[in-house]
Amino acid sequence: MPYLSLLARKSAFIFVLVIVGFLTTFPASADPYRLVAQDRIALRVVEWRSGEAEFKDWSVLNGAFLINDDGAISIPFVGEVEAVGLTTKELGALIADLLQQRAGLANKPSASVEISQYGPIYVVGAVDKPGQYPFSPDLTVLKAISLAGGFQREPESIGSRLERDRIQAAGTLGGAELDYNGLFVRRARLQAEKEGKETFDIPEELRGTKGIEELHAEELDLMKLRQIELESKIAAAKGLGQLYTHEIETLQNKIAAQQRQVTLVKKELSNVNSLVDKGLIQSSRRFSLDRDESDAENKLLDLDFQMIRARQLLEENRRDSEELVNSMNSQIQNELNEVVRGIAKADLQTRVARLLIDETEYEKQRQLPEEDGHGDDFIQFQIARRGENGETTRIAATADTLVEPRDLIEVAPETPHRSKLGMSPPARAQHRIASSDALTR
Repeated sequence: MPYLSLLARKSAFIFVLVIVGFLTTFPASADPYRLVAQDRIALRVVEWRSGEAEFKDWSVLNGAFLINDDGAISIPFVGEVEAVGLTTKELGALIADLLQQRAGLANKPSASVEISQYGPIYVVGAVDKPGQYPFSPDLTVLKAISLAGGFQREPESIGSRLERDRIQAAGTLGGAELDYNGLFVRRARLQAEKEGKETFDIPEELRGTKGIEELHAEELDLMKLRQIELESKIAAAKGLGQLYTHEIETLQNKIAAQQRQVTLVKKELSNVNSLVDKGLIQSSRRFSLDRDESDAENKLLDLDFQMIRARQLLEENRRDSEELVNSMNSQIQNELNEVVRGIAKADLQTRVARLLIDETEYEKQRQLPEEDGHGDDFIQFQIARRGENGETTRIAATADTLVEPRDLIEVAPETPHRSKLGMSPPARAQHRIASSDALTR
């Protein structure tokens, strides 16, 4: 069993050596990244102990370390180590040498260094969100600007504002004219309804106007529908009135018949009374006729009440019929008043919109000489980079210039007569195209 354990440890060691050899023989970048201040590194230290045939992990030294502004990192047991300007491989070798010296080790431990977080970059000037942003490899000026929200939006020019105002005024004018025409046709329809006409013509002022035939057809259809509705209500009321009239005639006939019945009962009762007084018949016959007379008179009273009720309903029906016409005329008059006010309002909006259009056109013509030549702005880039000696160097850059950690990128709009780079208009156009291509890459 000890033999198998030792064999497994040796196999693991050989595997690690193979991996390390593969990594060291892998083609490296032509220009390896060198550490700068504010980079954060991840350190891991292991030691191969041949006597025990195993790796010993120096966990007390493992962890993340920030390179301070002086360019050094502080490692337990080792102390301050200058890191700025070194590659991760060079820093790992330096830490391993220092550990061997400080600890008095026979064999040098293995120290691996990786970058866990790059130092930040700073973007200022004509960008949407200036500030600090994280660095990443192959970061260009234009990509850094995209992190900052892109280029700063230019304020709206006077010409753009005037054009926007003109478009809004044109929209208001079109809507006001459409309202005016529609209200004018509606007024003609309402006036015809008020006069009891069945149709109406297009007003003389609007003949030949675009779309007026459609407006006239719509109002004419509405007029016919309203006429049909009113005639239907009047016909229903007239039919109900005829029923009430027929009911009254029937009641009149019933009342006449009942009155004859009452007269006959009274005449018979008078004869019976005479016979009873002479003792020729019994008095029970008189009592029976008295009851018949009372029932006949009560029935006559009921018929009279029904007659009064029928005449009352007929009168209400007549008033309802008149109210239908009066209500329609009142509605027509109210709508006509609203239409007249609407026409006045639409006419005012039309005149105001025309004045606004004329004013914007005048202002646009007046602003043309002032804005001539001011739309040819372009962008200038500069990078402020701090060197190893602590001095800051300002570098003229393009959109494709690679950025380094802790670089300060300045973005400034320039015009041809103020440009420090002196780019011609064709060069500026090529610069814009190159910038767009760089961003897509």
